[in-house]
Amino acid sequence: MRFTRGRYVTQRRSADLGAFGGRAAKAGLSYEAFVPASIMDIEVRLSGVAAADVADAEAALMRLAHSSAGFPSLEALARRLLRSEAIASSWIEALRVSHRRLAEAEQGAPGGRYDEARRVLGNVRALDAAVDIGARSGSVSIDDLLSMHGALLSTSSVEEDRARAGQVRDGPVFIGGTNPTNAEYVGPPHEEVAALLEDLVAFVNVRRDLSPVVVAAIAHAQFESIHPHHDGNGRVGRCLVHTLLRRETASSVLPPLSIAFARPEARYVEGLNAFRSDDLDGWLTVFATAISFAAHATIGLAHEVGQLQRSWLEQLAEARARSGLRPPRADAAVLAALKALPDMPAFHARDLAQRLDRSWRAAQDAIEELADVGIVKQLSAGKGNRLYEVPEIFALLDGFEHDPERMVAIGRARGHPDS
Repeated sequence: MRFTRGRYVTQRRSADLGAFGGRAAKAGLSYEAFVPASIMDIEVRLSGVAAADVADAEAALMRLAHSSAGFPSLEALARRLLRSEAIASSWIEALRVSHRRLAEAEQGAPGGRYDEARRVLGNVRALDAAVDIGARSGSVSIDDLLSMHGALLSTSSVEEDRARAGQVRDGPVFIGGTNPTNAEYVGPPHEEVAALLEDLVAFVNVRRDLSPVVVAAIAHAQFESIHPHHDGNGRVGRCLVHTLLRRETASSVLPPLSIAFARPEARYVEGLNAFRSDDLDGWLTVFATAISFAAHATIGLAHEVGQLQRSWLEQLAEARARSGLRPPRADAAVLAALKALPDMPAFHARDLAQRLDRSWRAAQDAIEELADVGIVKQLSAGKGNRLYEVPEIFALLDGFEHDPERMVAIGRARGHPDS
């Protein structure tokens, strides 16, 4: 496929008799690399359809931000949503990890079977960094982009990945195929990357005349076209979207866009190719539709978590009534724990005590009461370092990613906390 929003330059790779692989891998070759055009002064004229999709995305983001006040569970889910983004973003890169496996790795679970989960933890760190950068509400720098990449690869078990963390590539990069001559996309020569990144950060810092959705869409597609790193470009590029949305919306609750992009029907790759072919409408429709989808799915998840928390309260009240006990006081540790559990589906007693600012004993008593009614389940035996999980939260989170359409339907129908 020939792209038109940029130019092609011919590159030559010398023969390398020590290269891994057969004769073809060792042979010299010539190929064309694509250098995307500058976006600093890009002219944006949207068709009626694309403009409507962008307006819908902006409305969905606003609805999500306003829903935070009505759905207390949304605030509790803020960090968990970043983990959903990390998991779904990693799915796009063929890294398949569940929320449970990620939570166990986050708690320090050892062993090689957690290697992929630890790589996804790097994505969580990168997203945390991305949101922190956006929360400053200031300019985005190249160093900011490199810091996200550094965080992403910091947990890799591969030494070469860690050595390249936070570094711009010093060689060619291509997507698909076995070499640059049969690849689906060949990024610009590494000598062009610095200037292209300067143009990218200038665009996101200066072009406040454009909708935040449009800025995030163009910046993301340009970053993917630059492909500035040897690895991790897709995940860092999606982190950049979170930086820009956090900066513009000032909301701590951001939709995990990758649960939409990971769906085959989202046409994510086709959308990026549309951008490179100077079809901005085509890309913006893909991007804006994904934002609307993810925002409504997030509202649906918050509604379901809220329903779950109310059922937990009923379980506690019924169990206490059967035992002849009074309902818990408003300031009881067990009630505070119920509010925190959506963001703590796997935890140790010391984690809960720290979160609630209570003693270890108070946290442990709350855990035991929650375990007695089946809300919390103990995973590991022993004293002082027992691991607990909240199975119903894991089930909701897994359903959020594997069947997001159901959550979208709930979010559209019950987007208001009183509905």
